[in-house]
Amino acid sequence: MIEVDDFKAFDAHEVAEMLCLKYRTVTRYIQAGQIRARKIGKKYFVTEQDVKGFILAQETNVETAKTEENDPYRGAIRED
Repeated sequence: MIEVDDFKAFDAHEVAEMLCLKYRTVTRYIQAGQIRARKIGKKYFVTEQDVKGFILAQETNVETAKTEENDPYRGAIRED
């Protein structure tokens, strides 16, 4: 972790550990633009604010459960 005054940045290994993901998954998210990061040398660094942003951007099961309850075709067999 890099810490300067109130600024914190974590390398991709630390982010993977925090989010319970594999290092490769985190680097794929970074390359896809899902996690904002800066590359310094050969390492990616993610700010604390960007980690929080990634977490908040993820969908929750609560939201999907609400939309499924309102689905008028739930449980019906549809022919397309």
